[in-house]
Amino acid sequence: MIYRGLWWHGLSADPSAFLLTAAEAVATTDSALVAKLSAGEVIGAFEAETLVGFVALRRGGPSRLRHMADLGPLYVHASARRRGFARALLEAAVNAALQMGVLQLELCVDTQNIGAQTLYQACGFQKIGLRPRSVIVDGEPRDDVLMLRQLDA
Repeated sequence: MIYRGLWWHGLSADPSAFLLTAAEAVATTDSALVAKLSAGEVIGAFEAETLVGFVALRRGGPSRLRHMADLGPLYVHASARRRGFARALLEAAVNAALQMGVLQLELCVDTQNIGAQTLYQACGFQKIGLRPRSVIVDGEPRDDVLMLRQLDA
C-alpha cells in the first residue's frame, strides 16, 4: 500500500511529527488504513502519480463535537518540500472541512517544530495554548503548541 509506505517513511525520518510510534504503525492493519482512506480522513498530495504527502482530517464524533475537526499528521516527503505541497494539503483540508460543515480546525504541533508552526500561522492558524508533556518520546517529555483556525470567522 503506497500510503503505508509514505507513512512509514515519515515515521522513520521524522518520528516527532507523528503521534503513533513505529511499533504501533506496524501493528496497524491494512484494513484499518483502507477504512481511513475510504472515510476520506486522509488527503494526498501527488507529484505526477507519486504520493509525496498527506494530511489527516478527523471530524469530532459526538454531536457536541461535530463542529470541529482535528488536523494531522501532515507530512511531505523531504524530496518534495518547499514546493507548496504542505500549503496545498492545508488548503484541501480546509475545503474538505468546509464541505462537511466544520466550523474550526484544531491541531497540535511540537514546540520545537518551528517550520510547521510558521506554515500553520501563514495558513490562518492561531496559537491558543501549550500542552506540557503532550507526548513522551523515547522517555523524554515533549510539549505541543495547540493551534486553531476558525473557518466561519
